Amino acid sequence: MSRDSVAVEAFIDASVEVVWRYLTAARDTWWPEMQFDAVVGSPLVETWIEDGRPATATGLVTASVEPRLLGFHWIEPRWAHPLDVMIRLAPSGSATSVALTESGFLRAQSPPSLPAEHEAGWTYHLARLKRVSEGGAA
Repeated sequence: MSRDSVAVEAFIDASVEVVWRYLTAARDTWWPEMQFDAVVGSPLVETWIEDGRPATATGLVTASVEPRLLGFHWIEPRWAHPLDVMIRLAPSGSATSVALTESGFLRAQSPPSLPAEHEAGWTYHLARLKRVSEGGAA
């Protein structure tokens, strides 16, 4: 049976404000394929190459509370419905806890492997966000 959601967490040795800036305005330093403005209603587009062909996911920003919460939904042509993503930032001492959830896999009628693939993808992307937020290269 397929999972309906995934959850990924990262701890970043930087302030919430620094992580928010990299998550939103300086996103091209760690995820240049993803484009959006951190404003509710902003269109969102991610482009990449899959099996030698261009692929695209599109969506909308659904929540933006600087510097604590970013939400969006997105869809690929092969999904029946969009997936919902929520990214929550919270102070943890002098660091920042980043908690990401993505849900709606069952409603999207996605392949059973998609939740695990997205969990691995989010782990990869949050590791890149961590590196740039902590002053390194993605």
